[in-house]
Amino acid sequence: MDDDISYDFIWRFYQREKQTNQLLPTGKNFYDEILAYNNSSAVEQQRANIQKITAELFEKRKQKIILYVAYRRNPPSMSNSETEFYTKMVELSNMHVLSIVSQSSKKSKLMRSLKDIPEIVLPSGSKIGPIKKDEIIDGSISETDAEYLIRNTICENYNR
Repeated sequence: MDDDISYDFIWRFYQREKQTNQLLPTGKNFYDEILAYNNSSAVEQQRANIQKITAELFEKRKQKIILYVAYRRNPPSMSNSETEFYTKMVELSNMHVLSIVSQSSKKSKLMRSLKDIPEIVLPSGSKIGPIKKDEIIDGSISETDAEYLIRNTICENYNR
């Protein structure tokens, strides 16, 4: 992608990123390629502008990545530094969820569905369903998945 990097490309990418709520896909070495281009640029003012644009671009993309974490969505391809940021945010989010789950899961390992559930993919990547409303689900679901189902009012804890 290094051959495609130019001041115009960086500016247009930044403008497109600001205009959409979606995270635009990038290559794994996106920021490294911008840095290499910037270091080879002969115009001092252009280098300063690229640094400013890139810093603002990264901040805007971090905000969007946080939304992907909050809504438990997988973002499109990102740079290595963004992937590292996303992974750390997911870990932090999961630590908080696990503390809540461990407290509530001690009460009951069974869950009852609050509505009909088609086959869905849970945050852990495992699948569940289809399940009918009021059907009892055994405790074989991970704590993270159980918390996800409870938090999204798909299921509730069930006591016999």
